[in-house]
Amino acid sequence: MNNTRAILLMTGAMAAFALVDMFVKLASDGQSAGQIIALTSVPGFVLFAVWEHLRGGRLWRRDALHPVLLIRTAGEVIGSIGIVMALALAPLASVTALGQAQPLAVTLGAVLFLGEKVGWRRWTAVVLGFLGVLIILRPGLGAFDPNLLWVLLYIFGLAARDLASRLIPAGVSTQFAVAWAMVPMALAGAAMMPFQGGWHPVDALGALYLAGVTLSVAAALWMITTALRMGEVSSVAPFRYTRILFSLAIAFVVFGERPDIYTWAGAGLIVGAGLYSYWREMRVKASA
Repeated sequence: MNNTRAILLMTGAMAAFALVDMFVKLASDGQSAGQIIALTSVPGFVLFAVWEHLRGGRLWRRDALHPVLLIRTAGEVIGSIGIVMALALAPLASVTALGQAQPLAVTLGAVLFLGEKVGWRRWTAVVLGFLGVLIILRPGLGAFDPNLLWVLLYIFGLAARDLASRLIPAGVSTQFAVAWAMVPMALAGAAMMPFQGGWHPVDALGALYLAGVTLSVAAALWMITTALRMGEVSSVAPFRYTRILFSLAIAFVVFGERPDIYTWAGAGLIVGAGLYSYWREMRVKASA
């Protein structure tokens, strides 16, 4: 295994995901969330369908209706709606910080739905991570931003997607699963548009932002998939948290955001809990 190259690819993937967030937030100035989802899902389907064809796979087969893929797709749709709405309405720095709780939600979901065993140390990490979420949200206080609740929808949706991804049949590729997820995403985005002012004209700059979303997503998914196949998961996966560094830098440079001390504290607690939870999982697997 080539861990060095895999770590670089994982870090590159996180930078690309941070660019996705930036382009979505920029595009949301002139377009609705539904329109952004619809217009980026269609070229996304084409990209991953071509990718599947080039690797010799068939796109038109019954695997697209496999129950696990349907659950994965539903999670992808719910998570995408949540993140696009959050980026359109809330500060990028806060959205990114809250989003780091998603791996902890996967740990919780694995216990509840996949029957995985978790000891008290990892339960403590999960509780501390969600305490970090509450610190950032601050419900009931004057600084509470209800728009950040969209991030919770994103966390729930992507946790469902990742849990279902663990159960995808061996003969189904990542490209196939992602390609078919883009179809209901496009339909969901189109269904949202009438409730968000209908069609908004797309100028050249808006089209550039949408192209940036599509290309950044494709690059990120390719890099993260390659990284996890090339390197040891224990060495590569913790570098997922570099995303928050890229996103906070973009939030400061591009949007002029300056997170308050509570956002920094909550983000630190979430990331620390996530890294500890992952480290503990690797220790348990190694001893077993």
